[in-house]
Order: sequence, then structure tokens, then C-alpha cells
Amino acid sequence: MMAHSPKGGRYYTDKEVAGLLGISLGRLRNKLSAGQPLPPRIQPPGCRNRLWSCEAVHDWLAQFTTAGTGPVRGQLVKPRGRPTKQAGRARRA
Repeated sequence: MMAHSPKGGRYYTDKEVAGLLGISLGRLRNKLSAGQPLPPRIQPPGCRNRLWSCEAVHDWLAQFTTAGTGPVRGQLVKPRGRPTKQAGRARRA
């Protein structure tokens, strides 16, 4: 659900921000209490609910945009960790 301010701005709830970030509501609350970097939020006086400006959230997310630096299609990716016995035998043979 999205709330609307009188000036026409839009705000997200904690649940919506957690969904945008791909984390659970509990994880969002843990990040808040730990002081980890998060988008700017609004704490209305006398209210327990936090609001997050849609524009501020999207601006905050945009600063983490990266260029596609992943592996190129067809390029082999070295598996992580210790090789399996089967892979070790295949390499020795």
C-alpha cells in the first residue's frame, strides 16, 4: 500500500522498502537498529510508523548501479571450493 502526502509526494512503508531491497521485514529492522546504510527515512512525530520517500529510496538505489561486469556468455566460471572427487579424478586422467 502506498500513502500519499498532501503535496503529491509518495511514501513507502517498511514492508514495501524491504520488498524493494529483497530482504525480509525483520532483516530491514535489524539493519535499522544496527545503523547500517539505508535510504533516508521519515519518522513523523508521535507516530511509530516510519515512512520512506519514494524518490529518496530510488535515488539511493541508483547510486549503487554498476556496469555489467559479470562473466561473458560462453566464458567458463571457475567453481568455488574444494573440487569433488569426481572432478579430481577427471583432471588426473
